[in-house]
Amino acid sequence: MNLSLWYFLEMHDYHIHTSLCKHAEGEIEAYIESAMDKGITEICFTDHIPFADGFDSEHRMSPSDFNRYVEKIELLRGKYRHMTIMIGIEADYIEGNEDYLRKFLSGYPFDLVIMAIHFIKKWTDKQWVFSYEYTEQTLEHQYRDYFDAMIKGIKTGLFDVVGHLDIIKRPGYPVLNTNRTDVVSVLDAVQAAGMCIELNTSGLRKHVNSPYPVLEIVQMGVEKGIPFVLSSDAHKPEQVGDFFDDIFNELFRFPDLELAQYRQRIATHHKIAQPNLEY
Repeated sequence: MNLSLWYFLEMHDYHIHTSLCKHAEGEIEAYIESAMDKGITEICFTDHIPFADGFDSEHRMSPSDFNRYVEKIELLRGKYRHMTIMIGIEADYIEGNEDYLRKFLSGYPFDLVIMAIHFIKKWTDKQWVFSYEYTEQTLEHQYRDYFDAMIKGIKTGLFDVVGHLDIIKRPGYPVLNTNRTDVVSVLDAVQAAGMCIELNTSGLRKHVNSPYPVLEIVQMGVEKGIPFVLSSDAHKPEQVGDFFDDIFNELFRFPDLELAQYRQRIATHHKIAQPNLEY
């Protein structure tokens, strides 16, 4: 770890899950303690939004759990006053669920709402984006379905940040090789909506072995003036801040990159710059 960078930078992790979403491990307080141990000063919990009809219940809270989620975070804010602890949510966009999302998101004091595309409505069966056998289309068309859904979600105005933008990618098949125009359309939509993009390091611990999105897409976003937030997408307390030291060393290649901070769904931006380590 490059300790000098951690010393000179305030580190934020804006995508953290807990055991309440059923496929993650660890209680909320354990994630806070892990962040403190790693020098991270600001975190946002973003468990998966519950669906009213129980769809995909094995990966998300039930509606009855949600008040407990919010109350627990608010309680721990009082205990860890030296940390900034935010209430967020990873909200799946599925075409046709806009009214439900709008009502749900207006009912809680969120600091940050991450848009995720995990399901494609036009695909059969469970529509899961990682299960390519649900469609007989070519990979290029599968990627296009995904990015088309993302653009529709962005245009709803319901979200703050685009989560794991190229999570649809398969190892050895970069989305820019086949769907560069679609990615540009997504970035144009993000820019027009005034949203941010998440730089999600969880792909570095998966078989794709790259962040979401890849750094070439980050560069394309920077050139359009789109801000980013940094996140680990932690599903275990020890994953908080995963690969942040590595990714920051890469981000210094983009001196015009802006990182965003959120409070009550309002973003402020600041440019990343190589710290002066001479002392």
